[in-house]
Amino acid sequence: MITENAIVGAFTIEEVARMLNVKEVTVRSWISRREIQSFKYLGRRYITPQQLKDFRRFRQSGEFIDMTYANGPSSHPIWR
Repeated sequence: MITENAIVGAFTIEEVARMLNVKEVTVRSWISRREIQSFKYLGRRYITPQQLKDFRRFRQSGEFIDMTYANGPSSHPIWR
């Protein structure tokens, strides 16, 4: 069970979007694609500093393929 203490230091979607200079819909998209983890507390989504750090590390690892504007995996060279 998530307690009120869990959200201390956690960021809202709006805050993460501002920090990363992207739109809120982009952060929501990353969450829905499970590229960034989050948790819900009282109907709001939050992202902890550790979850944000893990997301950044994943994006910089080279294992990440940005499919945001692609036509799907088949359009990427590694899937041909």
